[in-house]
Amino acid sequence: MPEGVFDAQGCLTEAGFARIGASPPGRAPTELAAHLAQCARCQRRLLASAASPSGRPAPRRQRPPVWRTAVAVLASLLLVMMAIVMLRFLTVAPR
Repeated sequence: MPEGVFDAQGCLTEAGFARIGASPPGRAPTELAAHLAQCARCQRRLLASAASPSGRPAPRRQRPPVWRTAVAVLASLLLVMMAIVMLRFLTVAPR
């Protein structure tokens, strides 16, 4: 194994990720690529670092305001009630 690319837990270090990132697509060192294919922790770390180019975690999105959620729920209920009323009119036999 290359020296300095695995930590004490057996996961890739920053140097290991740098070696993978510096290699062309499909040409990563075999032992690093094999480890990355099997280690869920390293996969999460690689994806998290790719999500923000600066290396810092992306800021969390804020929750939508309560009024917007209430409007969405009320609109959904209104649509369901309209569908029930329309079914009632469509299933009643004409006189």
